[in-house]
Amino acid sequence: MAGRKLTILHLKPKIELIEAVESGKKQKVVADEFQIPANSVSTIIKCKEHYRQQFNSGQFYVSKQHVRLANHDDVDLNFKNGLPKQEATTFG
Repeated sequence: MAGRKLTILHLKPKIELIEAVESGKKQKVVADEFQIPANSVSTIIKCKEHYRQQFNSGQFYVSKQHVRLANHDDVDLNFKNGLPKQEATTFG
């Protein structure tokens, strides 16, 4: 028996969902718009401060449904041109 297809919301759609609920829309209507279960909407609303902090910090990348902080401020690599030869030999 096949279940429903899972819908994974990344951080930006979660913020949009929070704003929609705070603007006065019913959670059920918002759930239908985002094609997620109503209990997922309530869970996102419960954690809204966490999602806002992550969104406002700007130091995140999203992998699947988990928000992970990127704590490597000192790293600034340009991978379009590859590593310089000297760095490549010491790196590998």
